[in-house]
Amino acid sequence: MRNVNKFPLHQGGWVLALAACLVVGMVVAGVAPAAAQDGAAAQPGTTTIHIVQRDENLFRIALRYGTTVEAIAMANGIADPRTIAIGQRLLIPNAQPGSVGALTTHTVAPGDTLQTLLARYQTTAQALAAANNLSNPNLLYIGQQLVIPAGAGVDGSLLSGAAPEAVHIVRPGQNIYRLAVQYGIPAYRLAAANHLAWPAPLFFGQTLRIPGVPASDHAADLPYPLVDAQFRPLPVVQGRTLSIHLVTDGPATLSGTFLERPLHFVTHDANQHDAVFGIHALARPGIYPLTLAIDAANGQHAEVTFRVQVESGGYQAEQIVLTAEQNTLLDPALTGPEDETITRIMSGFTTRRFFDGMMGLPSTGAITSQFGTRRSYNQGALSTFHTGADFGSGPGAPILAPAAGTVVMTETLPIRGNATIIDHGWGVYSGFWHQTEIKVKVGDIVVPGQVIGTVGSTGRSTGPHLHWELWVGGTPVDPLQWVQQSFP
Repeated sequence: MRNVNKFPLHQGGWVLALAACLVVGMVVAGVAPAAAQDGAAAQPGTTTIHIVQRDENLFRIALRYGTTVEAIAMANGIADPRTIAIGQRLLIPNAQPGSVGALTTHTVAPGDTLQTLLARYQTTAQALAAANNLSNPNLLYIGQQLVIPAGAGVDGSLLSGAAPEAVHIVRPGQNIYRLAVQYGIPAYRLAAANHLAWPAPLFFGQTLRIPGVPASDHAADLPYPLVDAQFRPLPVVQGRTLSIHLVTDGPATLSGTFLERPLHFVTHDANQHDAVFGIHALARPGIYPLTLAIDAANGQHAEVTFRVQVESGGYQAEQIVLTAEQNTLLDPALTGPEDETITRIMSGFTTRRFFDGMMGLPSTGAITSQFGTRRSYNQGALSTFHTGADFGSGPGAPILAPAAGTVVMTETLPIRGNATIIDHGWGVYSGFWHQTEIKVKVGDIVVPGQVIGTVGSTGRSTGPHLHWELWVGGTPVDPLQWVQQSFP
């Protein structure tokens, strides 16, 4: 059963993401057919047909099949290797997938720079740019998916599938001897790997390869006193929650903005800082600046801007037919004041954190309407989106608290009916609409799984169901993400 909770679309419409199923070719000469995407090596003397996919170029295709750009261009009569088209059929002579062309992929994280990636994967800027169609490999953005081509060893030989090495960014007070002890390698080896003339002086912010030491998740090239930054999950998606974890070198105060809204950080253990941020379901896909200001206790100040990609959530659309009487559900004069009240309450921020681990489902009923669905009423424009998840249940079915928190509202509202709002801390709020009965009161501290009310059809609803909303940082987000993933 659907309800009518909605949020207006921004002017300019909305974007639907379309997924394309991609199919590559098969071996066609000399042997039985085999799918090229399986990665099995072709038999000597055979030719593979490859169908060009989005974001591919001849360099990437040549790496995949263990051949060269020149060989593919010659086999296909391509005069300019830069000009190939999506869907074009290419003959790949003597393809050897899985050998020299083995590819590594990397998701750009905070602190990743061109220098750290080149040092970590032992490749070149030219190879990285060619493999990823980058006009300027210095302009990376968080969430970007990169194909890492094989690099060249110190003797000039090609390194195929070499394990990425650790990278270290030099901090104040560090020298070659301290780093050698820290990583358990001889100082002369560390100096040689980075082409440093003895006695190998280091400078603040220098990027060093750590030979023989496996890479961690990423090497953070960040302004001091910020020493680590983690954004999860990546990529950032419309209507989802982003968790930000920062580490500073000593106590510090942090502030920031993203998508023209403030970031609220909670500090613990003096130098650990966390924030959760809701991405609006109607945020246009693109690359946006995320800015941070760090003020250390010792007076050190730093500012940093990350380029963060926001991807489409791929939300679907649905048509809802209302009767003449139900058309009042869309009257702004009725919905506006109630929307303002809900937004004000669910945009608060408290530093005490109640939620811990993944949230539970508030109802055992089937999900009848997903978050984010774009909605049209009576064959009109797609002018709203669904701000929560609906659960179909019979009247009187129990509603459970998905996580611990403090009850901050229990009221009967014209649109949402019997409504309850729980503050889970850190700017995270749950709302439960259309209840038959509310079983908690303002000020109660609830625990996960506690019965807080019963399913109903009060307010302006088309039938009995539970509508569950989750707001993060003043923005409604997909509550089911919190059922599948823990934050921060």
